[in-house]
Amino acid sequence: MVFRRFRAWIAASRRRRRIAWIVLALFVLFVFPGLIHAVSIAQPGTATQGSAPNSATSWMNVRDSYGVNVSSYMLVVDRGGVFNLGNFALWIILMPLFAVWQLLSITGVWLPAKAMDFQWLNLISAPLQAMSRNLTAQIATPLLASTALAIGAFFVGYFIVRALYAKAAVQVVTMIAFAIGGVFFLANPLAEALSDHGVLIQGRDLGLSVAAGLNGNNNPNPSQLVGTLQATMADNFVRLPLQVWNFGHVVDSNPSCRAAWSAGMTAGSEDRVKGGMKSCGDSAAYAAVDNPGVGQIGAGLLLLLCAVILLAFAAYLSIKIMWAALDLIYYGFASIFGFAAGGYIYGPTQTFTVRCVVHGFIAAGKMAFFVIALGIYELLLGSLFRAANGQIMVVFVIGAGVEIIAIIQVRRLSRNIDEANDWVVNRIGVAIQTAGSSQGGGGGSALGMKLGMGNSGAANSMTPLAMLGAISTINSSPVTAWMAGGRLNPLNPFARVDQIDKRNKAKGLKTRDLRAAAHASAFDRVAAADYARQGITRSGSRRNSERSAAYAAENVAHMTGMMGSVQYALRMAGIGWTRGQRATIARADIIRHADDEPLASKHLGRVVAAHKHFERDFHTNPGMMMARFHGLEASVDRYRGDYQGGVRISDELAQLGSDYIDNPHREWIDALQAHASGPIRDPAAARLRINGQDLSQNDADRLRQWIANEHALRIQAATNWVAENPQDFDRIRRLRAEIDKAAQTDQWQAGRNITGAVSLAQPDPAANPLPDIPDRVLNPLRNPRGR
Repeated sequence: MVFRRFRAWIAASRRRRRIAWIVLALFVLFVFPGLIHAVSIAQPGTATQGSAPNSATSWMNVRDSYGVNVSSYMLVVDRGGVFNLGNFALWIILMPLFAVWQLLSITGVWLPAKAMDFQWLNLISAPLQAMSRNLTAQIATPLLASTALAIGAFFVGYFIVRALYAKAAVQVVTMIAFAIGGVFFLANPLAEALSDHGVLIQGRDLGLSVAAGLNGNNNPNPSQLVGTLQATMADNFVRLPLQVWNFGHVVDSNPSCRAAWSAGMTAGSEDRVKGGMKSCGDSAAYAAVDNPGVGQIGAGLLLLLCAVILLAFAAYLSIKIMWAALDLIYYGFASIFGFAAGGYIYGPTQTFTVRCVVHGFIAAGKMAFFVIALGIYELLLGSLFRAANGQIMVVFVIGAGVEIIAIIQVRRLSRNIDEANDWVVNRIGVAIQTAGSSQGGGGGSALGMKLGMGNSGAANSMTPLAMLGAISTINSSPVTAWMAGGRLNPLNPFARVDQIDKRNKAKGLKTRDLRAAAHASAFDRVAAADYARQGITRSGSRRNSERSAAYAAENVAHMTGMMGSVQYALRMAGIGWTRGQRATIARADIIRHADDEPLASKHLGRVVAAHKHFERDFHTNPGMMMARFHGLEASVDRYRGDYQGGVRISDELAQLGSDYIDNPHREWIDALQAHASGPIRDPAAARLRINGQDLSQNDADRLRQWIANEHALRIQAATNWVAENPQDFDRIRRLRAEIDKAAQTDQWQAGRNITGAVSLAQPDPAANPLPDIPDRVLNPLRNPRGR
């Protein structure tokens, strides 16, 4: 019983179900495995196992300046157990945090060194050079070269005929320059880019030399400097911060502790690290291992955040270095087409070849710039860590703030270099294509569209692009639409279909009523949403609750007579989708099954149907139970609205009606119906008497209204009583009895026999008596002016 009630309590709302699933998932993922592990390490004779190197990072082979592989580093804390759950909980939190920090730190140290040693470039240089030679053999053929030279010579002759001698001379010089340069370039296209003495390696060496010189090293060796930088970064970003995180201070300041820590990490033994701290005399470090604190969680989060920011700058510069190298390779491949043919042909191909050559040299310059920036950054941080004298956290926190600004500044410098690159290419292109023309003195840009046709330029020449622009302008002109019989953009595909669609819409918008009808569905949705808001107001509950959703669904279905728009109306009124879906399902079931309740009062029929569904889901579907009950409340509220009181009768007459409601039977209703029809003349007929006199026709008619109102009042009171505790089945039985009495009266007054559809199964009152509705619930509903 306790389990079923707890399950029903969880299923009562969406928020409780989500919280329950989250708690269960956390228990399965973290708590349960941790308890198993705690039990295992708490067994007598069980030794603490050492950590194996991290297979996800050991392949990077990042080592500190003492030769220790950084992937073997461990955060050494007491793991606790079943008798020390506090340390065990800290260990559970610290280990995932350490794993993320270690992965990011090692990757951030490995990437800059890998980017600057160019081993990755050596892997692809041989296949790329072979591909470039094969491409050159296919492209740079004598036939293609002679054809390109003939086309270039045609432009020279054309310029001479048009008396543009300067442009003809520039074209001849440009062709000669590309012919001479092509001899050297096409012999081995990517040699200057990928060889050991190419522009990339020279740019790298220049950057490292400048960076080392700025840090006081006047005779640097670039190949050795890369390894030194990586070891220094491993010390500064991983080794020293880990010691501060683990022990609260740097243990490397003591030579014996430094050796003990390195030996323990190399062996992967936590016990050896702990014993080493004890043997070297660092009692504070030894105590920190046995007594981890909550502050280590905050220290780990701070180290993770600052390390991500500091290493992100190095990673950004490393990616820029690799990008510059790949840019040079790309433009090297593109230059093959230019030196083979494109450089001889006046126009866009010539400008493209110039762009490739200029981009190649700029890429080498960018390489040197980014290497200088990366080298200065890493060497400067090394100097800061040495000057900090163990105050690692200060350098991390202050450096993280500075690096955010540095990243923004380097991005701006990179963008400026790209803009300068485009400017140089543009100026060279303008100089080649506008030499000697009247328009060449201005700024301009080499668009590749001018063919040198005198002073007319591209604006007055009917190039293919200009022709397409003219056709598009004519097609979109309103004059063209009028000439095409009102068809917009007549050259577009499906222009005729679009015209037919617009013509039909125009016919449907001729009158005001037709224009309003075009938006009738939208108006219906807005009106349904207003009805839903009115239902929410009737409920007296907060907007997004099961009760307000049920009242809103009832009001929309009552006002519109349809169920199709209920779900969307509730959504527009602010009801959540899942809660609105349950309310809509409950209301649809009530309306669909109300036809099976052959009662004169349709609202009472819906009350009967709603109660049947509520009792059914009370036992079988706890998730829908409250939605069913609130749907019953809404139906009862609508049923009570038909009988708001106003009928005043005498106390004797009210007592007569109360006696019937307490014990209803058909003979009494038949007698009341007979009195309401007029004086009873049959001496043998049943009679209702007050003070020894038969009821008058007026008293009988008023009593009938009073009884109908009293049934509605008692059903509403019983419903409110159930709402106080929907889990109390005795209250539900009382409500069922009141609804059945009202249904019996309705059937008898209509002259019908009771059927199984309208009757609710009633228990034996002698065996299981029904509780009475408390006066505190019943009396406030009585109208002082009459019931």
